[in-house]
Amino acid sequence: MMNRYILTIILAASYVAAQAQTSDRDYIRLGNAAYRQNAYNKAEVYYTKALEKKPSAEAYFNLGNALTMQRQDSTAFQRYTQSLELVGNNNLKKAKIYHNMGNLQYASRNYQDAVELYKASLRCNPSDNETRYNLAMAQHMLKNNPNNGGGGGNNNQDNQQQDEKKQDQQEQQQQQKKNQQDMSQEAADQLLNSAQQDEKNVQRKVKEKQSGQPRRLQKDW
Repeated sequence: MMNRYILTIILAASYVAAQAQTSDRDYIRLGNAAYRQNAYNKAEVYYTKALEKKPSAEAYFNLGNALTMQRQDSTAFQRYTQSLELVGNNNLKKAKIYHNMGNLQYASRNYQDAVELYKASLRCNPSDNETRYNLAMAQHMLKNNPNNGGGGGNNNQDNQQQDEKKQDQQEQQQQQKKNQQDMSQEAADQLLNSAQQDEKNVQRKVKEKQSGQPRRLQKDW
């Protein structure tokens, strides 16, 4: 009986030691491996452990992706915002964060917010054609849905999510004011020029967006 008790203590001590030796980078790698296998819940656990070890822009960003794939959009948006606060002056990574945030707003039919986030992404990386198309689609949807396309769907669900959306929008607006200047309409028109030349392609992508496509268009690091 005593030997079994000693063995239990030794195993517990070994587990604690192994946990202490696992770095935030190790947890991020484990999370990435789980994510590639579509085990998004498992990836979420690993990214959370990485953040417990050391908060980083990459861990917050990857956690946002894992949450997005589980359709936890409000929490995912918050994690992207936290990633943005830590990413520093890396414009390419900033562009990816804004892009994914824009996808979340588009999926929620907050087209005006999506437009602003896609613009912020293009300011950081003007050569990203995918974001340029997404911006064109968001502007197209906004034009045809002047109230941000908020009609339809389950009214009870919409009301339940309204407070979360307002909180997300406030955080987004604060971050945008801190990191970016408003893009001029002239610059936006220039970015949209190539997309608008192919209206059929834009319309096809609009239909893809409406069928849940943004979750397949995520940017990753």
